[in-house]
This record gives sequence, C-alpha cells and structure tokens, in this order.
Amino acid sequence: MKTPLLSPVRSPVFFAIALSMASAGLVAQGQVVQLPTFRTFSYSGSVLVPDGGTAVLGGNSSTFRSRSPRGNGQSSARSFGGGSVTATVIDSDAMDRQIRGLDTTARRTDATPSDRIGRIEEGKSLVRFARKMASVGKLSQARMAYKMAIDKLDGRLAALAAAESRRLLRP
Repeated sequence: MKTPLLSPVRSPVFFAIALSMASAGLVAQGQVVQLPTFRTFSYSGSVLVPDGGTAVLGGNSSTFRSRSPRGNGQSSARSFGGGSVTATVIDSDAMDRQIRGLDTTARRTDATPSDRIGRIEEGKSLVRFARKMASVGKLSQARMAYKMAIDKLDGRLAALAAAESRRLLRP
C-alpha cells in the first residue's frame, strides 16, 4: 500500500517548520511605539472682553530631558499649552433696525422699570470691578470696565463714573 505524500502547501506542520528555518537566520528587530502624553490645567477667574476682542487666560510650558543609561544618547521635549477667549456680540435688534432702514445707533429703550434697574445695577457692578482692577494695577481692564459702565449708566451716575475714571486712570 502506497502512502500519500504530503503537499508542502497543505501541511501546516511543514509550513511552520519551513517558516522557523527561514527566520532562524534573521535578527529580531524591536519596534518603539511612543504613546501620547497629556496634561491639563484649569483657570478660574474673570476677564472683561470687548466685542470682537480676545483675552489670554493663561498658559504653561514644560521641558523634559532624559539621558540613555549607557550614556550615548539624550532626548528632550518641550510642550506648551494655553487658553484664550474671544467674544463676539450679536445684536439682533440692531441688525433688525438696519434691515428695516432705521437708525442703528439709537440706544435700546428699557421695556419695563425692572429692565432699567437691572441695567443700572450692571453698571454699578462694572464700576466696582473697574475700581478693583485699578487697585491691583490692571489699568487696561479698569479702563474697559469704566467704558462699559458709562454706557450702561444714565445721567448723574454716568457722569460720576466718567469723573472717577479720569481721576483714577490718568494717562
């Protein structure tokens, strides 16, 4: 009785032996995979940003250096991160007035007395913020806060805020 010969293509044992014999002369190569690293930072505070303006909130940088244990190599990496905010105010009422051909520079009138009170309180709050910024030397933020407060306040309060601004923020 004749025994059938095994075909090299169909025999998994022969294929494994052939593969191990072929790769026995090769040197294994290592592969380095660098995984990404990340850090986070947070910001807590407040900034005044005018319409169309940008304010930088803060940032950080770090440097990493390492030396090979054998002393024949060195690597370093630097990273930077930061945060900023940009404000754009979209005034739908002004756009509507412009489309209808009305005066776009007219100030919006307060619909109710509570709207007027809210606007005045916001103006007073801006004056307090401006005083605080001026006291710590942040004059550009104080100047912007005074400007916004004067726009919110009416009559005597607006005049007082303007006079205080001129007195505290002399050029």
